[in-house]
Amino acid sequence: MLFKIGVKLLKSLSKYLLLFSLFTAVLCSLVILSSGGSSIQTDDQLIVNDITQLNPITVAEIVRPKSIDSIALAITSSEGAISIGGGRFSQGGQTAFPDSLHLDMRGFNQVLELNVEQQWVRVQSGITWRDLQQIIDPHDLSIKIMQTYANFTVGGSVSVNVHGRYIGEGPLVRSVISLKLVLANGDIVMASPTQNATLFYGVIGGYGGLAVIAEVTLQLVPNIKVARTTSTMTLADYAEHFKDNVRDNPDMVFHNADIYPPDFEQIRNVSWHKTDQALTENQRLNPKEKVYGWQPKAADFVAQYDIGKWARQHIIDPYIYADDAVYWRNFEASYDVNELEPDDRLTTTYALREYFVPVENFDSFAAKMKEIFTRNQANIVNVSVRHALPDPGTLLAWADSEVFAFVVYYRQGTSLSAQLQVKRWSAEMIDAVISERGSYYLPYQLHASTAQFKRAYPRADQYFALKDLIDPNNRFRNKLWQIHYPKNQAEFSVEKDSIAQYYRNEGQTLLTIPEWYLVFNPLEYANFLDAGNNPSDFPFFASIDQYWQLYDNVTELAGHKYANNDEYMTMLQVIGISTTIEYMYKGAYENTLGRFTRWTADNPTPEDDIIAAAHRAYSKLIFDQAWYEFDFGIWVTKIWSEPDFFGHNFIRKLERKLIFSLEFGFKKVYAAAIEYAAKSSYQASDGKIYLTAHSNYALTPQQLAPAEIIASTGNKLLLSAPRWGGFSTLIPKISRLGISFEDISGNQLIAISYLTNTDKPFMPSIGDHLFDSKMVSLTSVKRVVYQVKVTDLANFINEVNRNGHDIEHIYDY
Repeated sequence: MLFKIGVKLLKSLSKYLLLFSLFTAVLCSLVILSSGGSSIQTDDQLIVNDITQLNPITVAEIVRPKSIDSIALAITSSEGAISIGGGRFSQGGQTAFPDSLHLDMRGFNQVLELNVEQQWVRVQSGITWRDLQQIIDPHDLSIKIMQTYANFTVGGSVSVNVHGRYIGEGPLVRSVISLKLVLANGDIVMASPTQNATLFYGVIGGYGGLAVIAEVTLQLVPNIKVARTTSTMTLADYAEHFKDNVRDNPDMVFHNADIYPPDFEQIRNVSWHKTDQALTENQRLNPKEKVYGWQPKAADFVAQYDIGKWARQHIIDPYIYADDAVYWRNFEASYDVNELEPDDRLTTTYALREYFVPVENFDSFAAKMKEIFTRNQANIVNVSVRHALPDPGTLLAWADSEVFAFVVYYRQGTSLSAQLQVKRWSAEMIDAVISERGSYYLPYQLHASTAQFKRAYPRADQYFALKDLIDPNNRFRNKLWQIHYPKNQAEFSVEKDSIAQYYRNEGQTLLTIPEWYLVFNPLEYANFLDAGNNPSDFPFFASIDQYWQLYDNVTELAGHKYANNDEYMTMLQVIGISTTIEYMYKGAYENTLGRFTRWTADNPTPEDDIIAAAHRAYSKLIFDQAWYEFDFGIWVTKIWSEPDFFGHNFIRKLERKLIFSLEFGFKKVYAAAIEYAAKSSYQASDGKIYLTAHSNYALTPQQLAPAEIIASTGNKLLLSAPRWGGFSTLIPKISRLGISFEDISGNQLIAISYLTNTDKPFMPSIGDHLFDSKMVSLTSVKRVVYQVKVTDLANFINEVNRNGHDIEHIYDY
């Protein structure tokens, strides 16, 4: 009988708990929807990104030249870094650099001279291959070497020394007759294999590190009809098939072969050879700006599911290649990359890798590739095999000998964890190709170490020596050369690389702002209680609104300036929802029963004092420790054991005991769950943040404490500092000692806030003002948030202090 009664009670309790949970969820959603709202007006006009959308870089100014003289003027009339961009199809920041003068070359796009008889053309470097094809096709001429897709600019293609599917050819340098360049001092010079040859072979494949490619003269070839043949075979048979049937065939024009994932055992070779057959496609060029419907969706299907990859190999490709195809060469060379472009790249994106292997090592490298991709569960969509003859002499040649190119097309998540996963297998692939005496291609995500780069590009020192000579002030920069060029390599690079938690994501300096609000708001509540205010008067609902406003502000800012950070965003959503529920019920309670019991009491009770002390202790701890490390239980014990149970204002005393015990008791259980989840999901922090600093004075360890000196050279210091609240206390202290900062966690920007009067606010002259937020319980004071350069941080702090304000917080990463 008792058992049956217990079961009924549990069922009834479960039903009511479910109803309560649904009510809470609906109410919480309504509160969140009515809260927040971004006050940010972002300007993404100065953000340069690439096709992957993983590398947004904010530049200082964008110049769109229309003449070669305007390029020279932009260089000579400016100082500092210059970056150069074209179609922005490189995938690792090779076209931009923070705070640089960015030359957007896409409007510099005219055909300057066409010699039909001698089959050459001179163009401005910002022209796309497709626009060039439009000019030369009526003259029955074709581009000799280019990529499969025609959206890229000629200058960008020269800068990375592209290749295509052309048999008997190789790197683009083999078709470049001459270049006209603008140097770092504004000089305009010609370069060819016979004039300024070292410069010619340095700039081609030089990734914008030496000069601006202004004009390019290219060798052309006749436009002819080509017919397609295709067959499938095992991967093990391919190298021999290529040698016997493709390599030395004088009629062969295009050739590539696709390795089918996820097994990497079968390959389909596709060849195009000269023909006199009747055309099956009368269009001479693929149409520009065509809207593609099923192709991107089919690519998504193949990428997302193993059944999609099976269907591609056994159904889609056999269907596509079932019919005969006879095209004009220009039609086959004018594909639009948009045929693969997904609807968006918010949570997933597509990217490329490419590896060059001596032809004799095809089989051994393919085996290593399969093992790495399979073990890492990499989502490889396709591996296209191409062939290239040796490079004739560029300093950063990727083909010192005859090679096969493995072009890897893959899908990845945009979250930080997904990017780290790609970085891991990318490093393994680079080691694998180097072990086969090969190289990797540089236009993609920058996951190679400098040691790997130097092994793959043994003439890099000659390239850097040339850069030292013609760009002595290191004006031409981008993210690639920021990593590998010795003059860009930061002090203490070896020591930094040895510290596992040295480098942190710069975008998190913004994303930590709402998280830190959940430190500042309890402090504000503790101050409110200490001042003898009625807890029922604290603006809990305004606090909810403030959190979500900060959330909306920083996600708007970070979304424009930084790559997706799903993990941190999820954490902010979780703590925001839990805080909303807590404040929602606490606010409702305090404004009903809490307000009634306070009305019954003529003075605050000892329980009120203990609650105020508990919130003070909590607000103090969370400045330097995770909130779940607070001992909630000891305060529940204290409120029941220290004050008398009975006594004056009994109703208020008992109500305070009960509601406080319920609140802190729940938090104790919730904290244990969150602590377990956090320690299971995230790497434990070492509690430190690392920075490089500069001091004009000799400072003792005692003066710098609690910072510690890890390494020093001359007046440069590599320091470790406490994280969180301790960091905000330390940095202003050592700034007053004459310390300036060069990087913090490898980053150049950091967010910082201070408090000022709303009537006469102080606005520093340094940094970028992001937004303001009022104190919810003291509306005469507002929080002002800036983002400043790390190199300006000390000056910013000193300016704020000189004007009678204190730094509230420096948002480490």
